[in-house]
Amino acid sequence: MPGHDRGQPDRSHPRGARGHARRPQHRPGVGYCHYLPFSLDEHGRLVKDPAFSDGGLELPIRLAFASGLAACDRILVHSRTAHDWTLAASDTYRANIHDRVHIVPPPRDPRLVRADATAPEHALGLYNHRLYAHYGTDHFIDLARRVTGNGLLLRVMDLFGRRDPDRVALDPSPEHALARLSATPGITICTDGGDRDRYRTLLADTTVGFAPFRPGCTWSMSIIDLHAMGVPVVAPRMAWMAEAIHEDLLFDPADLDKATKIVDRLVEDPAFWHAHSRHAHDSTRHLTPEQVAADYLEALQ
Repeated sequence: MPGHDRGQPDRSHPRGARGHARRPQHRPGVGYCHYLPFSLDEHGRLVKDPAFSDGGLELPIRLAFASGLAACDRILVHSRTAHDWTLAASDTYRANIHDRVHIVPPPRDPRLVRADATAPEHALGLYNHRLYAHYGTDHFIDLARRVTGNGLLLRVMDLFGRRDPDRVALDPSPEHALARLSATPGITICTDGGDRDRYRTLLADTTVGFAPFRPGCTWSMSIIDLHAMGVPVVAPRMAWMAEAIHEDLLFDPADLDKATKIVDRLVEDPAFWHAHSRHAHDSTRHLTPEQVAADYLEALQ
């Protein structure tokens, strides 16, 4: 080796190693797929997430994602939907990760759990998702106008507040959607101001929640919050929503008439509401912090 004096003993190894280097202990590399840069279409083909611009970013990001998968010993995803989509990406790019993908969802918030919920005296709806165009916000606005036209009062959460002008220039769709929603009778724009107690009150006052029309959704903490509080959520049959929402409360994305009928039944049929309130709450029982921590440790074995 350069600079080594043959007349001196080799001290490059620890004492007692007898000339054999001590092998470092392998520590598994773990990746957590918070967002997936693709979804699957009805034919099972990978399609880019609509959030991507047309600036040529999609392919290099997708390739970087695939190389990241291949480099990981363990890969954690939120849901069965995310699991299936990630394996489809693995097959496309030959990452060979089928035995490394584990479903470990985020935990529910213990402060936002309510068993044996009762329906609010006055029917209220809640939409608590970002208002980007790629969340399918235009479709939600069409549905919002229908349900408020039937007399439902609807709260829409403003999750951004006043955004930086540079961010608005990149994508002004949330501001445009907020203006349209604000001008719709029966809709109130609200915020919790970052106050968790205020947020719990907003959830507790809600009769029915609304899911986004987002093709790339693999998990929604807003829906989990509503479910844990015993609030039924109406959703388009797409992406993770088809996995997480009861069949009675799903509708085809283009069938807003059925969506409106589901909302009407939740408002007008107490037995139907209570049954789905219990189901919503029970669907989050496996999401306690203790259970999720145990699932996480098991995935690392």
